Amino acid sequence: MDSYTNFHMQAQQGRDQLFAGIAVDDSAMQSLQQCIPELAGTCSHLALLGPSAIHIAGGVLRDKVARFATTMRLWNEDAAQLPDAAIAEWADILHDEGLEMKAAYQEFLSTSQSVLLGYVPGN
Repeated sequence: MDSYTNFHMQAQQGRDQLFAGIAVDDSAMQSLQQCIPELAGTCSHLALLGPSAIHIAGGVLRDKVARFATTMRLWNEDAAQLPDAAIAEWADILHDEGLEMKAAYQEFLSTSQSVLLGYVPGN
């Protein structure tokens, strides 16, 4: 949870800048990219504790986080010279990817909780 929260907070700051048409500085983008291996390590450690469902949910989460970060990086590379229409298009893409990432995070939490606590959702 801490690994994802760290990534999410940094991603929100960068996203807000991009939505405003302001490029994110290189150090902030590097810091965001460095969160991905940390999150991957955390997911891998939890996968040791449980069935393949945790490993699968963690893999989906890692993929969604990496995709979101890549989209931010690509948008950021052209942020300074983009017209408003292109900013709106990037914003839509990033919004959709953010929703997918959030859903993957919720699924990872639910799966992990089920295994760690012996909890079965709905019971």
